[in-house]
Amino acid sequence: MSELEPRADEPAGRSVVFSALRRSWKWIVIAVVVVGVAAWELSLLTPKSYEAQSTVVLQSTQPFSALGDQQNGGDPERFLANQVAVATSTAVMSEAAKAQGVSATAAELFDDVKVAPATASDAFTVTATGTTGDQAAARANAVVSAYRAAIKAQVTTQATSAVENNTKATQAAAEAAAAGAPAGDANAATAVRQVNSTGAQQAGLIQSRAAAYGDNVASVDAAVAPTSPTEPKPARNGFIGAVLAALVASAVAIWRRGRSREDVEGLVRGSGVPLLGVVPVTGRRDQPVAEALAPLVSLKYLSAGRPKGPVLVTGLQTGDATAEVSLALAAAAARDGRSVLVLAPADDEAGLVHASGLPVAPAPLTARATGSSLPPGALAPVPALSHLPGRASLGVLDAGLLHGDSLGEVLDGLSAQHDLVVVAAGPLARSPRAFAVLGAAATSVAVVRSDRPAAQLSASWDELQDRLSVAGRSLDGVVVTQKGRRSRAPRSGAGASTPAAGPAVGEGPAPAALRPAAPSAPRTSSSTPPPQKAGGSAGLAPAEPSKS
Repeated sequence: MSELEPRADEPAGRSVVFSALRRSWKWIVIAVVVVGVAAWELSLLTPKSYEAQSTVVLQSTQPFSALGDQQNGGDPERFLANQVAVATSTAVMSEAAKAQGVSATAAELFDDVKVAPATASDAFTVTATGTTGDQAAARANAVVSAYRAAIKAQVTTQATSAVENNTKATQAAAEAAAAGAPAGDANAATAVRQVNSTGAQQAGLIQSRAAAYGDNVASVDAAVAPTSPTEPKPARNGFIGAVLAALVASAVAIWRRGRSREDVEGLVRGSGVPLLGVVPVTGRRDQPVAEALAPLVSLKYLSAGRPKGPVLVTGLQTGDATAEVSLALAAAAARDGRSVLVLAPADDEAGLVHASGLPVAPAPLTARATGSSLPPGALAPVPALSHLPGRASLGVLDAGLLHGDSLGEVLDGLSAQHDLVVVAAGPLARSPRAFAVLGAAATSVAVVRSDRPAAQLSASWDELQDRLSVAGRSLDGVVVTQKGRRSRAPRSGAGASTPAAGPAVGEGPAPAALRPAAPSAPRTSSSTPPPQKAGGSAGLAPAEPSKS
């Protein structure tokens, strides 16, 4: 199980799913009310529709047989399906359309009338819809009447055909009996009379069977005009709409769990790594850099008793705003008048240079360049922090220095010259440059975006822990970033400069006047310039460490 997954001993109230629903309950209620009312109103605009039903019970589940030779055979279900097909045939629908009160063509009846077998094997139902109750009942009853007439016509036709065939057969038999016999032969006359009598009896049986079969309808439950419409039903539709809205809104809230600041903070706290604070970022060069006073004070407590050294700020994933967090830490320290240096490994400095407001990156620092003194231009003042009382500079670590043996010595020397040294690097799990700085850093901080999904965050956290395990190090803290409001850029010549997302809790207001950067002359609080330390940078005298 990942360290960022909820622990078993945590109370149920801290469940990620429950907290996501609790946090989104207002939106869920709004969705339920809006969709429910919309479904209700749309139902009122729907034309009214009435539905009437008639049930036909058959007296036989076998087709009519004029000769009576199929009375105990056949499949009842298949016969019932055939009767349903007859009831929906074009001939039946055309005849039903002529009935009074139907007010529909045969094509319209095909859409408005449904015929289906009933639960019993000897019955089927005819369901018709109409704009009024009387119209729906008239359509259902008209289809039943047309069906009965069609079956009656079929039976009559079959019986008539059978009688004609019987008459022809009788005549042929009588002629055969009289053929070859002399005139007046009593036996021949008797044989003819018997043939005619048998033929007449057979014709009578055919007519009797036809009359008994009739339209094969035992009973009909005629359709009755309904008093209330089938559609629309505003209450039902509104309830269904509200339930669907609640399900969809809850699913979206649960799907978005781990994408809010509260969820990410809860997962970080569950891992046991200290949460240093939250830093708002805008990602725009024309916005002043926000300050991270709370994370800076937290770092002070974490580094108590440790040797002074650089702070590594690494992202959990690409795009976690490590440059903005590093500058926010520098801004909080520079507000107190301290000297701050922000570094970035070579090939990773683009984001830091963009966020700092520099047009180009300074020349990379090498082991040779930091041996005694820094050449001019090695460290560039940060324009975005030039209005603060302290001194904020930016540098780039050469690629050769990162993979050499003098990286720790160089960073220790720079830490001795500045109150705070921050190294902004890429994701530790994926950047070899950040992994190289880890060994020389005194404190390591991971940056996590507040909109990271929980599953993605957990996987990246496992990768980070693997890299820390290889280096024999542990993470000292986590800083969460969230999108801050984009305020207007400060006007030229204006008095105060306000951070883009507002200062953190406990921070003071911005200074009254903007101070332009002056890399060629150090800024001090007194008229007497302080002495420079050996190995210091040209034009950048280290400030005395100030107490928080």
